[in-house]
Amino acid sequence: VRAALGVSCVALLLGLCAQVVYVERDRIAAMEPSVKPWLVTLCEWQGCTISPLQRIESIVIESSSFNKLRGDVYRLNFSVRSAAAIDLAMPAVELTLTDSQDQVLTRRVFLGTELGAKTTVLTPGAEWQGSWGISVKGAGITDHISGYRILAFYP
Repeated sequence: VRAALGVSCVALLLGLCAQVVYVERDRIAAMEPSVKPWLVTLCEWQGCTISPLQRIESIVIESSSFNKLRGDVYRLNFSVRSAAAIDLAMPAVELTLTDSQDQVLTRRVFLGTELGAKTTVLTPGAEWQGSWGISVKGAGITDHISGYRILAFYP
């Protein structure tokens, strides 16, 4: 009976460790790159993927500008930097246009691929600069635009 209980405890402990590795696979691969090939093999067997780590607190918007070019055409320029010591996933950017009372007029989300990002990963200390021409159409929206907000996030 003791032997069976001991074997059961070891099996349950191994199962728990396997669950932790499965759930934390992205973090483990980012923190310990030498283990990544083993995790990729494990994921092929399990049908999962290894993705870059998402830590939004380590993403910093260094600068941004939103300028009117002509009529209803604007240009959004921004610079995003990774403050982490490991590779991070490329964030999405939300642009919110506001009126003079800071009320939201319209909002749009841009993925990194839409903004011309050449990679899906921000390396440690890397800076990503984006520039995008935006056409704002709507019933008199362009007459009321007086401000903007930009936010980086992971969808």
